[in-house]
Amino acid sequence: MVAEEESNNQGRRTGYRGSILGHNIVNRNRNEGELSLYNDYFAENPKFSESQFQIRFRMSCHRLFLRIANAVEAHNPYFKQKIDALGVLGLSCLQKVTATHRILAYGIPADLTDEYL
Repeated sequence: MVAEEESNNQGRRTGYRGSILGHNIVNRNRNEGELSLYNDYFAENPKFSESQFQIRFRMSCHRLFLRIANAVEAHNPYFKQKIDALGVLGLSCLQKVTATHRILAYGIPADLTDEYL
C-alpha cells in the first residue's frame, strides 16, 4: 500500500514547480513590464511626452517622480527589488512606486495597476 501511494505521488510531482505541491507558477513577465514602463516615461527619449506624464501621474515632472521613488526605496525595504524563494527577480522599485502612486492619485483598486506589473 505504501509503495502504491509513493508511485501515485511521484506521478504528481513531475509537474511540481511551485512552493506548494500542485500549485503552478504563472510567468508574469515582470522584466518586460519594467522595461516598458521605463521606455514609456523615463528613458532619454520617452514614448510619452512630459505633458502626457503630467496627466497620467498628476505630477509635473518625471524627475520629481524618480526622486520620490529613490527616497521611498531608501526609507522602506519593501520597495527594494528582491529575489523570491524560486530565484525569480521581483518587481522593481519603479514598478512598485508607480502602482502605489496610481492607487493614491486616482483612488483605484490595486488590480487596475496591472498594466506595468
